[in-house]
Amino acid sequence: VQCNPERKERMKMENLIKVLENYTEEEITAGSSFKTDLALSSFDTACVIDEIEEAMGVRIDIKDFVTYKTVSEMADYIASLK
Repeated sequence: VQCNPERKERMKMENLIKVLENYTEEEITAGSSFKTDLALSSFDTACVIDEIEEAMGVRIDIKDFVTYKTVSEMADYIASLK
């Protein structure tokens, strides 16, 4: 059975936002920047990576948070890993 790709991406976005909510009090949107909008420390970023890997069953690197600067870009990247 093939899942709807849009639904899959939306689920990745929702899961990513749920993880991020544990590390910031800022409003999180698809366009939120990890660095400027959410102001994640390097420690928080490492914790977010651990939670994403555990919750979504993917492997990502801290460098990916430099490459994919927004929540939407990271969600798209995570969706492409599976």
